[in-house]
Amino acid sequence: MKPSVMKWLAPIMMIATAIGCGGSGSTEPRSSALAGSYTALQWVTTSSSGRTDQIQLGSTLQITLNNDGSTAGHMHLAASGGNPDFDMAGTWTQSGNNVQFMQTADTFVRNMVFAIQPIAPGVWDLVGVYDTPGTRIELTLRRGQ
Repeated sequence: MKPSVMKWLAPIMMIATAIGCGGSGSTEPRSSALAGSYTALQWVTTSSSGRTDQIQLGSTLQITLNNDGSTAGHMHLAASGGNPDFDMAGTWTQSGNNVQFMQTADTFVRNMVFAIQPIAPGVWDLVGVYDTPGTRIELTLRRGQ
């Protein structure tokens, strides 16, 4: 194959491998390509009082997806009055183009379904939207090299 063809074919092959296809229905992590450390890139809440950029307020979220299906990480909610810090330890599963988290910590993250969005070779976004009564939460987690 010509080098120019390989230049654009390699990223496409990597994305296809990471997202996977097939009808096994398995929810176990199928690819180490998704494993890695993800950080909140965008985190917005919208309610009757308006739209709030949680990152700008000082909230943080970092979660690591391990090859064995476990997670580790930390979430800090800047505007929380009670307990603003959460341990993100738990598990993750992939089903098709979606990722879900299961954690002991009772946060909105475990209620979201995140869509896998390849951005560039080795760079992934996990994009989730969750509607609670009165509040919409939009969260984008990015893994980069």
